[in-house]
Amino acid sequence: AKLAIADSYFDKGDESNMILASSEYREFIQLYPYSPSASYAQYRIAMSFFKKALKAGRDQTKTTQALIELKKVITNFPLSEEAKLAQKQIGECEERLAEHNFNIGEHYYRVQAFKAATDRLSEIVTTYPSYSRMDKVYFYLADSYYRWRKIEESTPYFTKLVTDFPESKFTKKAQARLAEINKASAKPAR
Repeated sequence: AKLAIADSYFDKGDESNMILASSEYREFIQLYPYSPSASYAQYRIAMSFFKKALKAGRDQTKTTQALIELKKVITNFPLSEEAKLAQKQIGECEERLAEHNFNIGEHYYRVQAFKAATDRLSEIVTTYPSYSRMDKVYFYLADSYYRWRKIEESTPYFTKLVTDFPESKFTKKAQARLAEINKASAKPAR
């Protein structure tokens, strides 16, 4: 009965009913932690946030909360069917969060706030390594370091872009920057 009540709130889909649904699911898990339906309840908690998550460029609080709840599904119920479903949604959440950070990092790059750009873009490299547009991240990160006059920090990212993404539209720009770096380092000091 508790799950049916939670499901009825969930199915309505608006913000207030999602909050009520999440609360009911949490209460179910507290009352029946060893129930076979506990994994379902945890997954539905995650989905109550996931369904209300906004696209990249908007507030990502719901996406972050959905990611936390989805990871609980996998941690607490690793063999459940819901864990397999959660894995797919985790990828979508991470992609959305990476895209959000990339948009901010790209903005900082365009306004020549290179320290802020490198902070945001480095976060993507470390936190979301499976981001689908990693070639862009490597280019903007490397070029931010390059234009910030931190040449040694830029070289590994330019190199990684060239070796890992030879078909990328940024590869030629990265090769040109690497050539400039090699040419500058080959000049004898006076």
